[in-house]
Amino acid sequence: MNRNSDSGNYKKYTSKNPLMGIVISKFMKDLSETIAPLEDLKRIIDIGCGEGFIVNNLNRPDITGVDISKKALSIAKQKNPGCNFCTGSIYDLSFKKNSFDLVIATEVLEHLENPDRALKEIKRISKDYCILSVPNEPYFRIMNFLRGKNLTRFGNDIEHVQNWSSGEFVKLIETQFDVVELKKPFPWTMVLCRK
Repeated sequence: MNRNSDSGNYKKYTSKNPLMGIVISKFMKDLSETIAPLEDLKRIIDIGCGEGFIVNNLNRPDITGVDISKKALSIAKQKNPGCNFCTGSIYDLSFKKNSFDLVIATEVLEHLENPDRALKEIKRISKDYCILSVPNEPYFRIMNFLRGKNLTRFGNDIEHVQNWSSGEFVKLIETQFDVVELKKPFPWTMVLCRK
C-alpha cells in the first residue's frame, strides 16, 4: 500500500495523533450506527471515496466508490478488493437514475463551487437514502487552528470553498431531500436524508 500519499484525507485517516484517532473513530461509529437500521441496502455508493476508508469501514459487498483522484482510487482498490471503484465527477455521474439504495458523500460538498448542482446529481442517482457530511463550522476551523493547522487561514483548509454550520447545512439539504436524522460527530455535521 502506498504510505506516501500526500492527500489531506489520507493523512487524516492514518494520523498517529491520538486526538485525531478519537474523532475519526467517533465519526465512523456514527456513520455505521446511522446505516445499521436502514433496510434493503443492496447497492451503496460512496461519492468522493478518496482512499476507501469509509468503504473499508462499512465492510459490505457491492459498494461502489467514485473519486476524481486516480491515485486515491488506486489505494482504495488495494484496501477494498471486491468493491467497484471508478473515476468520476460528482457533477456528472455515469449511473442511471435511482441506481443506489444509499448514496454517501462525506466531506465532499465543502470542496465544491456548486454544491446545489452536486445535490441534484446525488438525488438523481439515489433510489432512497443519502448520508451527507461536512465540517461543522466554526468548530472545524477552531480545532484546526488550535492544533496549529492552517494558521494563516484561521484554521480553514485551503481546499474548503464552502463553510456551513449544522443549521445552515440542514437548510441546504432540505432544498433537495427530507432530513431524517441529524448527527454531530465533532467536528462534523452528518445528515441522513431521503429522496
